[in-house]
Amino acid sequence: MIRTLILATGLTLISSVVFNASAQEFTTPQAAVNSYIKGVSEGVGKRVEAAFQETATIQFFDRRNKFHNFDRNQFVKMVDTGNKWNANIEITQLLRTKNAANATVEFTWGENKQHGYVDYLNLIFDGKKWQITSKVAQYVERESVKNGAVE
Repeated sequence: MIRTLILATGLTLISSVVFNASAQEFTTPQAAVNSYIKGVSEGVGKRVEAAFQETATIQFFDRRNKFHNFDRNQFVKMVDTGNKWNANIEITQLLRTKNAANATVEFTWGENKQHGYVDYLNLIFDGKKWQITSKVAQYVERESVKNGAVE
C-alpha cells in the first residue's frame, strides 16, 4: 500500500514537472520562434505545434508564387515529415512591446544558396507563454553564391 502510494505520488510529481516545463517553455518570444525554427528544420511537427497558437494562421507564397493558406494543424501535418532541412535559418529582427512581438526569420538553402524564404511572425504572450499567432511568408530567389563570391 505504501509502495503504491509512493509510486503514484512519484508519477504525479514527474507528470507535474513535465507539464509545467512544457507550459512555461516559451518565456520569451525567441523561445517560441526557436521552437518553430527547430521544428521546421528537423521536420518535427510537435515543435511547430507548440510554437503556434491553436488558432494561428499560416499564409505564404511558394517558389512558383502560388498562395497557400493553412491553419496550425494543417501546417503541422505538412512539416511533420522527419526530414531534416539543410538551410541556414536566422532571426534577422525581433521587435517586442510588452506582451506583443514580431519576428522576421530568413531561410537560405540550395547548393549555391539561391533559395530563400522570409517569414514574418506575430507573437503574443497570453499570461502563461509566448506563441506565434500568425505567419506570412514569401519565397525569394537569392543571388547565387559560389566559393564566397556573389554571382
